[in-house]
Amino acid sequence: MNRIVTYLICLSFLLIGCASDQIGEDVFDNFFLKSDGSVMPIHVRGNTASNTFIIYLHGGPGFTAFEAYQESDSPFTMLQRDFAVVYWDQRCAGTSQGNCDYDKLVLSQYTEDLEDLIILLKTRHGENLNLYLIGHSWGGALGVDYLSRATNQDQIKGWIEVGGGHNIPRIVQLEREMVNTIGQRQIALGDFSEDWGRFIEEANSLDFSITEDVFDMNSIASDAESLMRRADSVNRSISTLSLNDYFFGPVDFHALRKNGQNTIEALKDELVQLNLSANTTKITIPTLLIWGEYDFRVPPAFAQEALERYGAEDKELVIIENAAHFVQWQQPGVFHNLVREFVLANP
Repeated sequence: MNRIVTYLICLSFLLIGCASDQIGEDVFDNFFLKSDGSVMPIHVRGNTASNTFIIYLHGGPGFTAFEAYQESDSPFTMLQRDFAVVYWDQRCAGTSQGNCDYDKLVLSQYTEDLEDLIILLKTRHGENLNLYLIGHSWGGALGVDYLSRATNQDQIKGWIEVGGGHNIPRIVQLEREMVNTIGQRQIALGDFSEDWGRFIEEANSLDFSITEDVFDMNSIASDAESLMRRADSVNRSISTLSLNDYFFGPVDFHALRKNGQNTIEALKDELVQLNLSANTTKITIPTLLIWGEYDFRVPPAFAQEALERYGAEDKELVIIENAAHFVQWQQPGVFHNLVREFVLANP
């Protein structure tokens, strides 16, 4: 694919002045990546003087990297004290702009965008950056695809997958198993028995050779997580995309909703067949998997299987109690400590 990429950083006559503002312990650097008609916002926040940059690959596809990152108790805000965190809204996602051709959306395009993002970061902040990737949910699939291509992982010091969805056919099978197992347990406890009975019946009626049934299973898994939260088994420490974000944050809620709907629809045929498990054997850089014990959308059993496949000698899975698919918001302190220790241990 021919790629025409424009880096919208600073006007040429301001380049020297911009560079001096990019190094510090509390930097807020905003710029854009323009590629194939899409204009993608990038925020670099935190301690750029550390020369250590953590790139956050958001979920969805079609969601946003700017979810609650300004909140004082966000794990990413805490990470910004020691490192720089890179927030990037992917094409046709979040607050990205430009002409999005939904008919041409494929995972490989996102991977090429990530390659361009890393070139852009090194152009703007220096060739010798220490780069780390965190991929949540769909971002896990994007990270695996990027790292398993050519020599891309030579650019990255460490990989952190958080509830990563890199094998959808296997994940939906495990979603159904988890709904059955946990559901039967909760019914025995007399905990929302009617709801759990309905979830089990609906999950067992699905045919995963049908695209819509795959997405229906994901919806049931999401509802199961919400039910566990009502049973006080899952913490919700941070309320993401709050009223403060609505009025003062970088998120355009109308664009977020529209992008999310259209992007999922455009990618759904690829998503239901997406299987990158074999790719993980190629990934040999230090790897940390972080999962919530009640992640019904990408069950911990999948994380256990993924850990065995990863090619890295230095690899670890941590399953966090009282957390589900959004473990970064449900146990922010634990998440922050795990990421910080991992980065410091793999300079």
